[in-house]
Amino acid sequence: MTLRTRLKVALALVAVVLGLVVVLVPRVVERAQLEQIDNQLRAALPVARGQFDGPPPGTASIPSRPDQPFSDIYVATVSVDGTRTVVAESRYAVGDAPLVPMTTSPPGQPQFESVGSLDDGVVSWRAVAVPVPDTEDRILLAIPLDQVERTTNDVRTALVAGGLAVFAMLLLAGWWVLRLGLRPIAEVTEVAEAIASGERERRAAEERGQTEAAHLARAVNTMLDQRIAAEDRLRQFVADASHELRTPVAAIRGFTDLYRAGALTDDVAVDEAMRRIGQESRRMGVLVEDLLLLAGFDQGRPLDVAPVDLGSLLADVVLDASATHPSREVALDVGSDLVVDGDEARLRQVFANLLGNALKYGGPDADVRITARRHDDICAIEVADDGVGMDADEVAHAFDRFWRADSSRVRTQSGAGLGLSIVKAIVDAHNGMISIDSAPSAGTRVRVALPCGGGPTANPQGVPSVSA
Repeated sequence: MTLRTRLKVALALVAVVLGLVVVLVPRVVERAQLEQIDNQLRAALPVARGQFDGPPPGTASIPSRPDQPFSDIYVATVSVDGTRTVVAESRYAVGDAPLVPMTTSPPGQPQFESVGSLDDGVVSWRAVAVPVPDTEDRILLAIPLDQVERTTNDVRTALVAGGLAVFAMLLLAGWWVLRLGLRPIAEVTEVAEAIASGERERRAAEERGQTEAAHLARAVNTMLDQRIAAEDRLRQFVADASHELRTPVAAIRGFTDLYRAGALTDDVAVDEAMRRIGQESRRMGVLVEDLLLLAGFDQGRPLDVAPVDLGSLLADVVLDASATHPSREVALDVGSDLVVDGDEARLRQVFANLLGNALKYGGPDADVRITARRHDDICAIEVADDGVGMDADEVAHAFDRFWRADSSRVRTQSGAGLGLSIVKAIVDAHNGMISIDSAPSAGTRVRVALPCGGGPTANPQGVPSVSA
């Protein structure tokens, strides 16, 4: 059942309840007033009977002067032939008289009835008839019901007016809910269906304000934007991966085509072709391994966690770099008690990549240094150089997959643009944080924060400084 249908059902139930109140409450009020009148007549019966066989002790007699009404009660005697002798008239119905009830009440058991007036009068009465002792005549007592009818009608009118006002307010509230609540939800549903049918650019209209519907529209639009952005990134990722794989594949295919065509006429040419095929194959293998590694981190693949001494690991990374860059020196400043729970192979990959980038892209004359310190439960490592640096746009996209500063892809340095993406994925998998601080001609500082062994997640407010 939709919310709109539920609202309609609720309004219908409220209308039924209001109708029952309008019908039942006046009846209850009327019954209560009739009970009061019956009690009044019941109390007057002994006084009326006393006119004929003497008043009961402690009661006053009723004067027999119909021309001077002084009481609410009409009192008369009715003979067998219907002749009526008025003892007292009601001051609320002077000149009018009630009909005689159909039933004559036995002594001690009065039966009250609602009757009309003689001569088709408009006044209704509450009456009781009791026998006169030792005769066939009856005593008739009655009280006009015009006050009861007036009160009942006033109550009914008030209830009808109040019920209509309440129902009108509920209708207005329902319209307001439909307009401000359900209509935006229906629009969001329509937009979702349109997007499912292929209209990817459709968005829900965002209304101003802090209503739930406005929040829903903004949340849906944000979700759609993020989804499209993710799809665009995925498409770009596939395109970049295809581009990177196309180059080594094309080179391998070219050399094999040359070999089949007989263009490699001597052993030197064949050896060179085989060397280039091996080189491109290894490049393609590295790219595939990097892609598989990133896919594994995206899927939350578990790490091979064990205590890792960052001091020893960083020393090994610097030693390995001296083999590939024998002419460069790297300053290493490592504090004590730098042990983390992590995957040693992956952490080695992180710092080898960062150090390699500093040596490769910082410039041939750049000084490179690695500093590591412990701050409470956080192990902070900084890889810094004073080389060419990066501008703000390059820093903002440094961790994007396949992103490189030169969009033309013509580079003096090899690489597919996945290095820092892998570094960030590994750091994130260790519940760590990484940041880059760089400016043109001012060098680059990459800071990594990892929780020390048994410590909490790295500082969510940022990567701490590694200064002593």
